[in-house]
Amino acid sequence: MTEEKKKLDSDIKKLVLWRLDTVPSNFKLSIGNQGTFDKEELRKHVEREDQIGLEIVNMELKFIKDVASGKISKFLAE
Repeated sequence: MTEEKKKLDSDIKKLVLWRLDTVPSNFKLSIGNQGTFDKEELRKHVEREDQIGLEIVNMELKFIKDVASGKISKFLAE
């Protein structure tokens, strides 16, 4: 089970890094009072799995869940 969890974590990390690869090179993201980060800085934080990287992963997971549940489509339709 531990090996399966590690693989899942690795897969999630790969997914988030892939999604970051798809954003434009001039993309920037502000995260609360922690600052504004460009695409490469975001990638480094996710790769290091530090606090900012974990926040990015959590944001991406929430976005994916909202897309899958239809929340995003409902919001856009309003």
